[in-house]
Amino acid sequence: MKPGKIVLNLIIMCFLLSGCAVQHTNGYHDDFANGRYDSEFPSTSISESLDMISESVKKLDCIAFYATYAFNPEDRIRRNMISEEIINKHSISQTISNESVSGTATIVYHRNNLVGLITCAHVIEFPDSLFTWSTKYPDALATVSVIVKQQTYVTGLPDGEPVEIVAMDKVKDIALLSRKLTSTISPVQVLHYPIGNTSLFEWGSVVYIVGYPIGNLMVTKALVSNPKKNNKGFFLTDALYNHGISGSPVFAIKDGLPNMEWVGMASSTSSTDLLIVKPATDKDNLQIGNQPYDGDVFLEKVKLINYGVTYSISIEEIVTFIRRNRAAIEKIGFDFDTYFQ
Repeated sequence: MKPGKIVLNLIIMCFLLSGCAVQHTNGYHDDFANGRYDSEFPSTSISESLDMISESVKKLDCIAFYATYAFNPEDRIRRNMISEEIINKHSISQTISNESVSGTATIVYHRNNLVGLITCAHVIEFPDSLFTWSTKYPDALATVSVIVKQQTYVTGLPDGEPVEIVAMDKVKDIALLSRKLTSTISPVQVLHYPIGNTSLFEWGSVVYIVGYPIGNLMVTKALVSNPKKNNKGFFLTDALYNHGISGSPVFAIKDGLPNMEWVGMASSTSSTDLLIVKPATDKDNLQIGNQPYDGDVFLEKVKLINYGVTYSISIEEIVTFIRRNRAAIEKIGFDFDTYFQ
């Protein structure tokens, strides 16, 4: 074959092949447009989307103050005997202490200076009472701590009234908070991403989590495992859970950008209970060296996080929670018809 004909045939072949190719503007082929969540990372940047999401995600700090009353072990005060009269009569000392928890909350509503935020119930829920028992008489109380005040702070919101709990489901681990603003100078960014559908998850579906682990605004990506939700409506990912990530919104991309949807909220992780022996004194008073410690010690139970196992609440459970608490939501002043729109 002559060289000229070879070149002509190559040109015709390239033209025919290019005619079979389908042009796409979003970087994805039709083979991937299956109406399910992507299991591959996007070919284009999602930084702008994550930046918008981060504006609606806030650090949440909760502090509970307890009055702790100590008893003489010889009085043999039992738990079922506790009352205000017993405390006043038998307590030998009183101290004030506090417990604090940090998490993440997402702004999902803002209208008429009223802000609504979604978070996990366990972040804002503290026990009413705490008990310790005497070492001399195991059935006798050593102390009882009674909650006297709880404060909730949301970093980055304009000035306003104290944060209030509108509704809470301890079993599903969902809570709705509100705050009435006194200033409208600072903008309030509401999460405007569409509600997703976790039944479309598959093994390896990619999700993104935006929140405040250890108090730092961060984004992490993870893969969905065992996409069938358990009976509490949780789905499992390999996200690197850490303290403070509870309440962080979870997102997934369906058939490429810009189709990002809100699919859930990070809630909890797997952990292992560990008993450790601690000295019954301030660590600042301990001598550092090779000398043995011969003071009193006590046992403390701590939880070790099993990193890489994170349970998230499905968006369907969140929507059901909102609808179930419609009366409480409207009573506080929310317009239900615009909620989650």
